[in-house]
Parts: sequence; structure tokens; C-alpha cells
Amino acid sequence: MFNSIYEVKIEGKDIKRFIKSLYRRKIEIINILYGEDNVLLKLDKDNYQRLLEIKTIYEVKLTELYGFVKCKWLFDKYKIFLLSVCFGFLLLFLLSNIIFSVEVIHRKGEIRKLIYKELERYHIEKYNLRVSFSKQEEIVKNILDNNKDKIEWLEIERVGVKYIVRVEERIINNIPEESQKRHVVASKDGIIMHIDASKGEIVKRINDYVKKGDIIISGNITKSEEIKNSIAAEGNVYAEVWYEVDVEMPLAYREEYKTGKTKNTLTLSFLNKSFSLFDLKPYKNKKIVENIIFKNNILPIKLSYNKEEELKVIDEVYTRDEAIEKAIELARKKLSVKLDDGEKILYEKKLKTKENNSTILVTVFFKVYENITSYQDIIDDVEENNIAR
Repeated sequence: MFNSIYEVKIEGKDIKRFIKSLYRRKIEIINILYGEDNVLLKLDKDNYQRLLEIKTIYEVKLTELYGFVKCKWLFDKYKIFLLSVCFGFLLLFLLSNIIFSVEVIHRKGEIRKLIYKELERYHIEKYNLRVSFSKQEEIVKNILDNNKDKIEWLEIERVGVKYIVRVEERIINNIPEESQKRHVVASKDGIIMHIDASKGEIVKRINDYVKKGDIIISGNITKSEEIKNSIAAEGNVYAEVWYEVDVEMPLAYREEYKTGKTKNTLTLSFLNKSFSLFDLKPYKNKKIVENIIFKNNILPIKLSYNKEEELKVIDEVYTRDEAIEKAIELARKKLSVKLDDGEKILYEKKLKTKENNSTILVTVFFKVYENITSYQDIIDDVEENNIAR
């Protein structure tokens, strides 16, 4: 396929005599086609050179090239155009991977200054090359780990040739002062399963039912049923609490969500078909933001530089039992995301189902092991008693 083949047209009288002389000279001919006063020969490079060295009255004319020599001829003819196109694509690729702006969004200047400094450590700054998605996620994790006391949440989003960084400051609430006097109370109704008290007097026991606001660890220190002092009670209380979660599940279920993977592609569109250039692993499902580079109003051709976001698509049709099971699973997930470390679901039960056209409404009951610790300030009973005396 890539051998160099030369097609030659030879004209003159008594062509067959000339062909016989070529055979005598051991010039190998790949193919021969006779005409009235001419003949077409196909030869390889060496035999073509030997043919040109023969002095003859016959007219020898090169008519066509095949294989590698054809590619070389085309390249030599159009090399300026081809090199310009390649340089253009290379420049476009390079420019699309350089970051020209980094913007940190936060109302506090000191937080913005902190994030800019952290980003510079990982070379996320103007005129640097963009980083891969996995590296970007690693940088976010490192910045959060290094600033646990200051940063609650951080997101880096690349929009074209710009990084937009959104950040939320960590605000530590409910830090009790040493002099603050308080009880540990229940934040919601439940049955106590575990009490861990480091300061204060425990006034409830395991398996006691408590209502929201009931005192569990008292900050009042008593002796002979008389309050001698008040302190800031400290501890954690875990209880069994109850939830009912309603979930509506369609029998024909379709869900699309972003995987977080993005890339830029150079896309050529012709008629109603699009071809991504240099994209070896195209996304099966994707959301496209198109940026047109070239468009011809006469010819149906268009060149665009697109931002693609990978989508995960779930497209299923459920039976009634499958839909109920999926609804219970979704209810479990909805509740689980609200639970902190150490909290867990103890028990679940389907309470009722209601079918409405193409959907099923499922109510699920949950028992949850949950931290119900809350605080209530203490009025200084000791001082009031002393004043009364």
C-alpha cells in the first residue's frame, strides 16, 4: 500500500519493440496497458529511474503517482497549508489549556488571600497550564486538609480558560465559654441509648424516654437536694429517634447526573453529523457547551471548540415491587446523608404505599441511633437563693 509506484506513458512508433528492449535490460514492469500509439507502464522507483536513464526517441511522460511517493508529492505541494493547519490546531490546543484568569469568590479579603496563596503552591495561577480533573480534586482535598479550622468547603470550576474558586469559611458555633453555665438537654424526642458525660450530673438513665428540651445532664451540682454550684455541663447523648420518609418513585425511571469529568474537544460538523477530532475516548452521554470557531453559511460545515461534561444516565422500567424496593433504598439514602459519624439506621419498615398513575408513593418508617445533644443556659439559682436569704 505504501510502496512508491510510477505510472508512465510512452508514445512513439513500434511501441512493442521498445517494450522488448526494456525486458532485455531487465527493467521490471508491474503492469502494462497498450493503446494505439502509446503504452501505460507501472514501475517501482528503481526501475523508473533506470527507464529515465535510457536514451530514446520515444516520448516518456510521468502521468500518475501511487503510494508513498504520491503522499510525498502531495505534502510538498500543500506543505505550507498543512503546516499552517497543524500549527493552528497546536496553538488552539495550547491556548485552550492555559489558564488566563483565577477568581476566588468570597466576601472576606483574608479568605481570598489565603486561597490564592494555597492555589499558588499547586501552580494554579495565571498563564499556567490547566491541571487534570483528578489532580484538581486532589488539590481541593489538600487545601481543605491544611485549613480545617478555616475552610469548610472548596470547589474549583474551570470555565473555558478561567478557574472560578468558590469557598465557604468554617464558622465554629456554640463554643461555650468557661464561665457559661448550661444543661445538656435533648434536641428531639427519643429513647436514650447512650450517655457520655464529662461534666455535670446525669439525671436520666438508659432506656428513659425523653422529650425535646428535657434535661439529661444537669449543670447544677447538688448536695442534699440543694444546689451548691452551677457549671457548663458537657457530654454527648445518643438516643433512638424516629422518622417517616415519603418517597415518590416513577415506574419508568430516568435519571441523568454529572460524573464530574469534563474535557474540551475540537469538533467538525458536516450536515447532521459531528466528529470529535483527536478524541480517542468520547463520552457516551454528555452535555455540550458549543463555542463556534468557523461556520460556512453556504456549505453545511462547522468547526467548534466544545466543552463536554460526562453524564451518567440511568434509564429503567420497574415492576411495582421493584419500584417499592427502589423507593425504600432512596429513602434510606435521603436519611443517611443527614447522619453524622457515629449515627446509624437501626431499623426500617415500609408503612404504606399508594399508586398514582405511573408513580408509587411509599412511606418508610426508620429507627435511628442519633446524637440528640443540645444545650440550655442555666439561670444562676445559687445567687438567687443567696439573695432570698
